[in-house]
Amino acid sequence: MDTPNNADGGNNVLVFVLFIFEAALLVIGIWLGTTQHDYTLMGLGMLAIAVSLSLYLFSGGQGGGGGSQAMKDQNILLNSINERMLISDQAKRIAYRQKDREALRQAILSDMRMEDYDAAMALVKDMSEVYGYREEAEQFRQQILEQQSKKRDALIERHVSRIDELCTDGDWVQARHEADRLMRMYPDFPSVRELPNRIRQARDKHKQSLIVEFKEAFDREDMNRAMDLLKEMDKYLTPEEAAPYAEMAREVLAKKKENMGVRFKMAVQDRDWIEALNVGEQLIKDYPNSAYADEVRQMLDQLRDRAAAQRAAMSKQGAK
Repeated sequence: MDTPNNADGGNNVLVFVLFIFEAALLVIGIWLGTTQHDYTLMGLGMLAIAVSLSLYLFSGGQGGGGGSQAMKDQNILLNSINERMLISDQAKRIAYRQKDREALRQAILSDMRMEDYDAAMALVKDMSEVYGYREEAEQFRQQILEQQSKKRDALIERHVSRIDELCTDGDWVQARHEADRLMRMYPDFPSVRELPNRIRQARDKHKQSLIVEFKEAFDREDMNRAMDLLKEMDKYLTPEEAAPYAEMAREVLAKKKENMGVRFKMAVQDRDWIEALNVGEQLIKDYPNSAYADEVRQMLDQLRDRAAAQRAAMSKQGAK
């Protein structure tokens, strides 16, 4: 006759365990609601406790048979709660998966804006291999490659333009330095591989323009300009290339020397000692072995004294 009491005792223990489980469910639900704003478990925990209390109170008033029925009802309720929890977890996984996917998209776009293409490609690989979004990952990969290509092309274009400017200025050493650096960075690009030939063509073009301008200055007997061009041509022409212009060059040098000799004599005659000193020193520099240079050397100390006196007189006159 002790069996019903034992059954009731077992039922009470089971009810107590169920209450503990439901309380834990409620606590977890409260934590999820506070941290992740997911109130599903909290609602289910509260509902389970309320129903269990009701069933327990009802069974207490109905005796042993009522207790057995209450346990059956509670089992049905727990099965329902379990099913709801499984459905809730699956829904959360789907929701979190969508959030992860969106976060991954934003991270890829952020890396692209910062032009950190290696980091963006690593995230694209994760999108394809970890999350399985292969089609979207391939679209991102193409966008990254296109953006990276445009940036690289723009960079190469800027450097090529800079090299062209250096060639225009005749700074061939710096132009070759810039070209070598660009070829180390982008050795496989046709526009970069062509840079040495591009610089060589620009140099040859500049050399030909010097020759043409020299001939024109010689024809119009502008010996000063012809002399300047002759000095510049000397940087570019090999002895074989300069040979056709050797006679013209000798004539330019001779006429230049004669013109400077005439200027020196006229300056001395006019007692323009400053001009005489400037022309005389230039004669010694350009034509050190000429008769004009010897004549200037004999007068050089005297010319310097007179030029200094002339500058002092001009300074006093200007002060007045």
